[in-house]
Amino acid sequence: MLYPIGLFALAGLIIPVIIHLWNVKRGKTLKIGSIALMGESAKASSKSWHIKDWPLFILRCLLLVLIAFLLAQPYLKKTTAAKNRTGWVLLEKDQLKQLDPTQKQTIDSLLNLGFELHEFNLGFKQLTWKDTAITTDKRQLSYTSLFKQLNSQLPTHFPVYLFANHQLHNFDGDLPAIAFDLKWKTPISTDTLKNWISSFAGKNYQAQSSASLTSYKAVDGETSISLIDVLIYDPSGADRKYIEAALQAISDFTKRKINIKIWDENVKVQANVGFWLSDQAIDQKYLSKLKTGANLFTYAKGKTKVATTLLNLGSGAWGNYPTVQLYQSIIPVQLKGETIWSDGFGQAILSKETNENYHTYRFYTRFNPQWTDLVWSEQFVKALMPIMYADQDAIDFGFENNALDQRQLAQGQKELIQLNLSAVAEKSSISKPLQQLFWLLAFLVLIIERILSFRKQRKLNHV
Repeated sequence: MLYPIGLFALAGLIIPVIIHLWNVKRGKTLKIGSIALMGESAKASSKSWHIKDWPLFILRCLLLVLIAFLLAQPYLKKTTAAKNRTGWVLLEKDQLKQLDPTQKQTIDSLLNLGFELHEFNLGFKQLTWKDTAITTDKRQLSYTSLFKQLNSQLPTHFPVYLFANHQLHNFDGDLPAIAFDLKWKTPISTDTLKNWISSFAGKNYQAQSSASLTSYKAVDGETSISLIDVLIYDPSGADRKYIEAALQAISDFTKRKINIKIWDENVKVQANVGFWLSDQAIDQKYLSKLKTGANLFTYAKGKTKVATTLLNLGSGAWGNYPTVQLYQSIIPVQLKGETIWSDGFGQAILSKETNENYHTYRFYTRFNPQWTDLVWSEQFVKALMPIMYADQDAIDFGFENNALDQRQLAQGQKELIQLNLSAVAEKSSISKPLQQLFWLLAFLVLIIERILSFRKQRKLNHV
């Protein structure tokens, strides 16, 4: 099985057990005669705790078992003689038009030798040349994940010819070590230079991408970019320095000026963003220094909890960065708004609440390194961008992963690490997915269960 953790769904078998035992058969009422000096006659009843409808119970349990196996993605190990193995030809349909005549002839020759044509996508569906003319669903997994799946399904030294490009946006994480014999053929692209326009932080950028580099150039004049006013309240002055350093880095990256002021009642600006780095409540005279619709980042108040765990800053768009440790946090008295960051247990570390005046971010820890090492992490600057630019897409915040990006793996990365295994044995095995069989069985079981359940209901209605 590819994902044995899916078998945890078998715990759902308790559901049909509870349902069928809930319909307890009412026992007969037994009357006990009255006895003098002991009052009126008493009544006693007996109940029978047993399953009445075994066929329905078995079908419902079987349906849950099939669902659990579907989640685990079972496969069948098919043993084949090593000398009779041919191999696979893998290709991504979207890149078929990029193949030159020589590469197409190579594929034809391999198919004539007995190679099987498969789609380089989830499930590795077997294809014919006619199938390649039909548009397919968008690729669901990165090349990295697909290589890992191939490694678990194909026998050692199994011949594979892959026709796909080396573009970076198709990969995530480190390239895996593989045991099958891979020959990677790159389609020829007629246009290796792509251009597009990206918008970020109120500016438009002209992006130009080649195989080695993607560069951005601002196309708007500086006069069209407004100044960002930021107020920081920190009586101790300990955490302020971390925020100021991060905001300076953001300003250097976006080329947008950020004006930072100490937050007091005499400040003369109407700020876009406010950082309230204190446990004390915010007075209205301080809130009046924020513009309507401003972002307010404030330390949450509550009981301190000491526990070493990880700080989760959102989706996987942050890339392969070192993990961020969390040492202390604040237990929310009453959690308001949506959770933006969380700890390793799913508890909110940063929440966002929006009203007609402000977007309030409540931080359930502190920037002090005794609480978390976020301020030392590469992710700190990126993590503050949603607060500085609330109107931007929180997925990338300027660090985009565009489909037109032409950057490719470096020359040293283009060859995956082949495991140095011993010679292939006389017999080996290949994995055959069984999802279709389990889907069919689950569908049949569901139909039978519905028919029996409907008949039972009709009988009850006629009683």
